[in-house]
Amino acid sequence: RLERSLELGTIVLVLVVGFFLVGQVALPLVLQLSGLKFSGFGVRSQAVFSLTFYLLMASAGLLVLYVAVRRFLPLPAGWFQFKLGDRWALWGLGGYFVALPLMIVVSIVNSRIWQGQGGSNPLLQLVLQEGDRVSLLIFLFTAAVAAPIFEETLFRGFLLPSLTRYLPAWGAIGLSSLIFAIAHLSLSEVLPLTVLGAVLGFVYARSRNLLSSILLHSLWNSVTMVSLFLLGSGTR
Repeated sequence: RLERSLELGTIVLVLVVGFFLVGQVALPLVLQLSGLKFSGFGVRSQAVFSLTFYLLMASAGLLVLYVAVRRFLPLPAGWFQFKLGDRWALWGLGGYFVALPLMIVVSIVNSRIWQGQGGSNPLLQLVLQEGDRVSLLIFLFTAAVAAPIFEETLFRGFLLPSLTRYLPAWGAIGLSSLIFAIAHLSLSEVLPLTVLGAVLGFVYARSRNLLSSILLHSLWNSVTMVSLFLLGSGTR
């Protein structure tokens, strides 16, 4: 079982303030008040803005996380562990090959539930249609580097061990996976993202190394992005 610590109020503070209020309310509000209309920019400029927005959101979220946990420093073992040893890459690669068949089955089921009306990023679809490789690389950096580092630090490094104060390890993995899925704000993707989050949580719980879950997360996003690009290239 992962280490226990932190109060429920701290967990809520980080998730509600650090992730939802800052990323989904404050930053969009500032953007709207600024009067900037990025929808009128070119695809590449919009991709740069998308990356910049994500980095700002992630930085704000990590700042709130640091402020929330600094009074507990030094944290017990099991929190925010980054270790280059201990076969972390094997855990990440192994997790990917475990996730792959699971996600194929879940995606088929999910597609039938939503009748093919799954969520998608309209800007990414535009990039794929136009075949702009620079924009695709910007999206790939966001998906394969920025998102895995931020999301694994928040959901596996912080939320998962926090929940073990109230739940057994399997329950903490399940609930943190559901919150991870809901945080993506796409109802049609909750089921597959919950399953992916569960695999990420299992890999972290067994490896005790965020590098393992970051690698798995990065591999999943990278292969998905490249596959979409190749499919888009074949239809043009």
